[in-house]
Amino acid sequence: MWKKIAGGAVAGVALFGASSLGAANYLVSKIVAPTALNQAEKYNFTPYELDSEYEEVLFPTANGRLLSGWYLPHFGESRVIITVHGHRGRKEDMLGISTFLWKAGFNVLMFDCRGHGLERRSDEIITLGHGELEDFLAAVAFVRTRFAEEGSRKPIIGALGGSLGAAVVLVGASKDPDIQAVWADSSFASRQEVIAHNWTATSHLPERPVMDLANLMFKFRTGKALVDFSPLAEISKMVPRPIFFMHALDDATTPVSHVHRLYAAALGPKELWLEDGIGHCGIYFKYRKEYRQRAIEFFKTWLL
Repeated sequence: MWKKIAGGAVAGVALFGASSLGAANYLVSKIVAPTALNQAEKYNFTPYELDSEYEEVLFPTANGRLLSGWYLPHFGESRVIITVHGHRGRKEDMLGISTFLWKAGFNVLMFDCRGHGLERRSDEIITLGHGELEDFLAAVAFVRTRFAEEGSRKPIIGALGGSLGAAVVLVGASKDPDIQAVWADSSFASRQEVIAHNWTATSHLPERPVMDLANLMFKFRTGKALVDFSPLAEISKMVPRPIFFMHALDDATTPVSHVHRLYAAALGPKELWLEDGIGHCGIYFKYRKEYRQRAIEFFKTWLL
């Protein structure tokens, strides 16, 4: 009898372990694996459709990969705003606010992070943080180089991001003091925490052991642990530069508790805009005019 019980227990543990391993592999793949290019994606809008001047640009990131972007110029203007899309997004997602900012007088750079956009490759890994951070810092370097080549004075740089893009610009600004102001729409406080939240919310299962296994798999595939990317751990380094936070109270992807913690940890000038009855990154789509006005006013105030 005891042998049967022991055998059943071993089989149960093995089945549980295999199920947990499979769940962890699925979770990590959903985060990092690139998707095949959809034919319909090739028929996209550009700044041209929004009556904005732009140039197609290429610039290298840390691994030598050339990233594609759109640069909306105002010659003689020193202020530049870099906009960053979210996870599995693309630069086209930022067209609305980017062209509004350009029409308000700012230079604007939009770009596709590695593994995203029309130029994504099947062998690229999406990292939900550290790889995209390298790409953002490469975009900042591109702006500096362009201004130097034009013989212009040093650029005055701001950054605007949504979702993952917001987390990236927050961490990026903590590492690069030349980024003078940040607009963070629906950022997470911790990569590990937001993944754990979405796992439990969708599976209705506990975090462990799946998250423990997912962390090991994520590190194997990307070279970094999940905990290694956290805007909350870096945000205090931005002082005294300003941050404008916004978040939907009903955000199911990134709970509003994330922005409350980020706001509390930010030590410089800061603003917080909250709205209810809206999902993740939904404030722009419900309050387009106010969003545009607030963003323009924020950057005009702080990019001096």
